Amino acid sequence: MSMQRYPSNPIERRKQAVRRYSRNAALWGVGGLGGAAVAGIAVGSPVLVILCLVCAVAGVAFNASRVRTIINHRDLN
Repeated sequence: MSMQRYPSNPIERRKQAVRRYSRNAALWGVGGLGGAAVAGIAVGSPVLVILCLVCAVAGVAFNASRVRTIINHRDLN
């Protein structure tokens, strides 16, 4: 498996894109939950908790949809 920055193989390029978007989805989820926990405990604002959770869900949904479209891609062979 080649870990070139810009591989010429389209399958390897899609694999790297799936890894990138999966990592981003996980970071959005953990970051949103962490932000909601900090907003709930330190700040004590329910509005910030809800805002952090909504942003986390939006970020995870966006990146998950990108992964889904890459995985469901069909070549024209």
